Amino acid sequence: MQNPAQGRELVLSGVEVSFGGLKAIGGVDLTVSPGEFVGIVGPNGAGKSTLIQTITGFARPSAGTISLGGRRLDGSEPEDIAALGIARTFQTSRVFPALTIGESVRVGTQRGLIGGGRTPKRFGCLAEPIGGLFGIAGYGKAAREADARAEEILKLFGERLWPRRDRPTHSLSYANRRRLDIARALATSPDLLLLDEPTAGMNPTESHELADLLLDVRRRFPAMTIVMVEHKLDIVRKLTQRTIVMAQGKVLVDADPDRAFADPQVAAAYLGQGGGRIHAVVRGHLDHEPEAPMPGPPDTPAIELNNVDVFYGPVQALFGVSLKVGRGEAVAVLGGNASGKSTTIKTVLRLVTPRSGEISLYGQPLKARTTADVIEQGIASIPEGRRMFAELTVRDNILIGAYARRGTPRVRLDRDIEAAVAEFPWLRDRLDQLAGTLSGGEQQMVAMARAWLRKPLVLCIDEPSMGLSPLMVDRVYDILTRWKSQGLTIVMVEQSANKALELVDRAYVLRNGVVSMEGSAAELRENPGIREAYLGGEHAPAPGIITAGLEPASLH
Repeated sequence: MQNPAQGRELVLSGVEVSFGGLKAIGGVDLTVSPGEFVGIVGPNGAGKSTLIQTITGFARPSAGTISLGGRRLDGSEPEDIAALGIARTFQTSRVFPALTIGESVRVGTQRGLIGGGRTPKRFGCLAEPIGGLFGIAGYGKAAREADARAEEILKLFGERLWPRRDRPTHSLSYANRRRLDIARALATSPDLLLLDEPTAGMNPTESHELADLLLDVRRRFPAMTIVMVEHKLDIVRKLTQRTIVMAQGKVLVDADPDRAFADPQVAAAYLGQGGGRIHAVVRGHLDHEPEAPMPGPPDTPAIELNNVDVFYGPVQALFGVSLKVGRGEAVAVLGGNASGKSTTIKTVLRLVTPRSGEISLYGQPLKARTTADVIEQGIASIPEGRRMFAELTVRDNILIGAYARRGTPRVRLDRDIEAAVAEFPWLRDRLDQLAGTLSGGEQQMVAMARAWLRKPLVLCIDEPSMGLSPLMVDRVYDILTRWKSQGLTIVMVEQSANKALELVDRAYVLRNGVVSMEGSAAELRENPGIREAYLGGEHAPAPGIITAGLEPASLH
């Protein structure tokens, strides 16, 4: 049988991409053969995601050409490129919260429905109802094939998606939303699948489970070409036949994974020197200097949750959660996906409202009714996924952090932005660049500068290492270590437990919305029970306390 993707080579020739005066990709030449599985790695800001954005039409090359099977892609709109058999996922999960899981996967079959129903392209999103109404030849068959395709893909994901197909997408854990992204892309029956950091935010068990699923996808659809951007090198080594290492917008190495990762240039560019160290306090430009002292009696905690229950509709996310964060203390909230970590921070920030229980800030009941009220009280947030205002410039995104300092003279704010530029020198050339065009690591730096510009008393940070290269993770933790040494109170949600426990004083471990363990960072690092609690996630038994053998640590 002839390979249906035969001749559908992806070819990039002399591709350059610039944002303003900044060159994000500088002359990339690349050919990917039909059926290949290629991994792209490199430090944050290397141009990896920009390359995917450019192939799929979300960014336009300033020079060079891109073609699939000899057909030019550069200059085309994303929807036209998708219609040619190219599907993708994004760095952050993108689901339709109002749809069920099954409906979300069926969205990916629209390409086949429009083609099968032969409805004129000018009808656009009305193609399906018009096709059904007028009985255009072939539409009924195409609709049945689309249903079968969606069912096939859902079953491929097994218990993660198939038994839940009638549930709303917002009920899924983060890891399963990532799986849903891939399922929707596969439902398009692509010739070329582009995956942008598919395991970001997943723990090691979930990451390798997804890798096994992708190996199964390869067996079922051998003609499909896959290009994957990924920071977890063990996953790249497990899946790919070929690894491309990028740095500073160019291809540094193109070889099989073993040869690529053995190259000393790769270790220097991607891993840095001395990775995995316990972070030392280093001198920098963004020092913690709040504009007002922390209110309330000095012997009261900065934040306290007492027996808090939180629901999303009928689904309970937190069960009687109690925790304390002392003034000047760094505390981590750890656990598997869907354990309630992010919900805990969202509760403090009033992004969700508890059904019962009490929250105190600086020793007083939290009376804030909105997130803006909380921010006014001296709390800054670095949310999961950074949450840039994509259509605003880097400078404007940073300045948003000063919203609660509206009376501050502009000359002072300009001086603070200069401090941010000194801390992150690459910002100087990007201040007028749209934030949506930045890489994940670059966005994390902007998010940190934005939070610092608030001059906070308390920093809430959600998944600071998600989607970052090892070198960038070290950079983030160096800065957090400095802020902690200068007295900033930090509440951190982190998937990477080992990394968080290098920084924090104490930690709470959640499992299915229940605090299952708590103690000092040193105690938790040595306790073998943390593995079961941390990896339990949504597959663990019903909520219940794990006997960890640790006494609750007192505030210091």
